[in-house]
Amino acid sequence: MPALDWAGFLAAQRWFAGKARAVREAAPCDHIALPGGTLYVVRVAFADAPDDAPERYVVTLPVTERTWDALDDPTFCQALLDTVRRGAELSAEHGTLVGRPSQALPIVMPAALMTRRLAGEQSNSSVVLGDALIMKVFRRLEDGINPELDITRFLTEHTTFRGTPRLAGALEYRGADGAVATLAVVQEYVGTARDGWGWLLDRLAAGDASLDALRRLGARTAELHRALATPTSDPAFAAEPITPADVTAWAAGVGRQIAAARAAARDRALPDVVDVAGAGGLGGLVGRAKIRHHGDFHLGQTLAIGDGQDFVVIDFEGEPLRPLDERRRKHTPLRDVAGMLRSIGYAAASARLGGSARERWEADARAAYLGAYRAQTVGVPFVPQSDEGFVRALAVFEVEKAAYEIVYEANNRPDWIDIPLAGFVRATTSLDRSAGAA
Repeated sequence: MPALDWAGFLAAQRWFAGKARAVREAAPCDHIALPGGTLYVVRVAFADAPDDAPERYVVTLPVTERTWDALDDPTFCQALLDTVRRGAELSAEHGTLVGRPSQALPIVMPAALMTRRLAGEQSNSSVVLGDALIMKVFRRLEDGINPELDITRFLTEHTTFRGTPRLAGALEYRGADGAVATLAVVQEYVGTARDGWGWLLDRLAAGDASLDALRRLGARTAELHRALATPTSDPAFAAEPITPADVTAWAAGVGRQIAAARAAARDRALPDVVDVAGAGGLGGLVGRAKIRHHGDFHLGQTLAIGDGQDFVVIDFEGEPLRPLDERRRKHTPLRDVAGMLRSIGYAAASARLGGSARERWEADARAAYLGAYRAQTVGVPFVPQSDEGFVRALAVFEVEKAAYEIVYEANNRPDWIDIPLAGFVRATTSLDRSAGAA
């Protein structure tokens, strides 16, 4: 085991989530040697948390100093991929590394595997394998099934939906106590596509409103939600009726987020919000279905195919800072729709369109996306039946998302706070208007 300042090493990694916290202790609690490198599970105790609430991180160190990370070594990546392909179980010092191949997409190992790391890693690290597959390593290791594995496996093996990369397999880490955590997933690599956020900004800069593309994105979102509502005996995915208790809990969560936004906005007054749990808000959702959904949906979680002829949805792990059980919880998929509408609002502001042109494009873009989504979800069990109920419930989740963004921008990019403030006012106005009509 190398003599390493583990706390200092972790603090220098982009994917380490504890940079703002004081680390009391950091040391490996398990490791497994593979060709090309060693995979470590590092236990991290923080000064602001009790001893029984540590976090664990996956660190991959190379055999030699030719690379900074073993994930840069094709031999190491090939060993991980082969473990998945064979469904092998490799013994670590204390636990076990387990390969889980997909039933739907067999892995064919080439004689020589070309690998390429992707830039821009946040909570995980991704490696392209032979321009055919992509392996995403989750750096923070949490007991339970990561939604990225859970959802892509369901979509790949139990539905006909092809709007997301198919799952080829996964790596799991089984600790000495028997608890299992998702360590990595392997999926199809969509190499000809572009990040949806960057693609849309480029099109707007070129004078293309891209409304037809946004209609296709709206339809694709609806297809995703319909696929996630596929009847199944799997309790993790079976649709369940929304109860009054659900609505009360969701409304309370919205209220807490609004309170946090008011505190973060400081001298910027935010408008009052009507009773979001009643008939003028989420009340119309009672009796409809709650299902699994994306959980962190925005333009950056899509890939644009060609010139916007189609879109692929990616990254189902949800918001990484939330607990796994919360990220796997069923909810109304209108939260995804609200997230995409807020992303459109950010695109309008970031494209530097003139005031009236920006407002006009955002209104047209919202209408294009929503119109296509609504057309594909008429009569489905997971959205309100009436247009009025749909608008009211959606406005509540736009308020919640804008409030979350206010807190984020106040803490990270205060120069951007006007964008979510405007979104909060828009969604509040829509909610007030629809509540008055209820």
